[in-house]
Amino acid sequence: MALDKYTIITLGDARLFLGKGDTDTGDDQIIDMLIQHASEMVAKELGTACVVSRTWKEYYDGHGGMNLWLNSYPVSGVDFVSVGRDDGLTISYTGDDASYATAEVTSTQLKLRKRVSGTLTASTFTLADYATLSALETAVELVSGWTVIVNTDYTTYAPASLVPVPAKDVKDVTATLEVPDEGETDCELASEWGRLYNPYCWPRGHNNIYVEYTAGYPRADLPQPIRSACLELVKMMYDLRSKDGAVASETIGEYSYKLAGSVDLTNSTLVAEKLGPYRRTILAGA
Repeated sequence: MALDKYTIITLGDARLFLGKGDTDTGDDQIIDMLIQHASEMVAKELGTACVVSRTWKEYYDGHGGMNLWLNSYPVSGVDFVSVGRDDGLTISYTGDDASYATAEVTSTQLKLRKRVSGTLTASTFTLADYATLSALETAVELVSGWTVIVNTDYTTYAPASLVPVPAKDVKDVTATLEVPDEGETDCELASEWGRLYNPYCWPRGHNNIYVEYTAGYPRADLPQPIRSACLELVKMMYDLRSKDGAVASETIGEYSYKLAGSVDLTNSTLVAEKLGPYRRTILAGA
């Protein structure tokens, strides 16, 4: 199993910490999985979506307050902030073979579904694979029966900025998919804790605030206490194996989840002390 690029430590780090030699590779698969779980546990404990630096494109609900807390921190840069939404494109299914057809937008995909003679079929488009809405339009219209019309003001917008929506009916009717409106210029960033401040308040609404930003620590600059805490967690979970004995390879994934669920960070004093200085605490109403 290849390590996710957003994990806090590497397999080599963990094997060295566990005292394993270069040829002792029999447990590498489960160690890989434990590293993933430990990285997720550390991120959750710190109050961030991911510890290692990556880019994010996210929608937030406006709450009427001045502070908007981004899901990840520390923030190294904010590329775009928008308040409000506009019509980005329309989509419909005009084929005569389906009893119903729907279009759904998730944070990563456009999913087109139709039911024909009782059988549900789907066409899925990964938004990041298309540079512009025009490129996405071209790809969708290659699928028989589907029609897309992009608003001429947004032909160069990235599909990844489409507002997530549950499945909309598009059989013989037109559904509108939205994109962020014009950029917001009045906000300020407190980068260390991922806070966007708007002196005029963030307008109330559902998914009406869109932010593109980069957050997390560059891998080369990960604080040593955070790396050390992750190593400690991997060792704690790995040592729990001795209580359960050998595990068949086909169940190793479930087993690693079971081990992760057996560790309570509230009782792990050493780990808590290492993570304490980096933990984000947001006070109610802040």
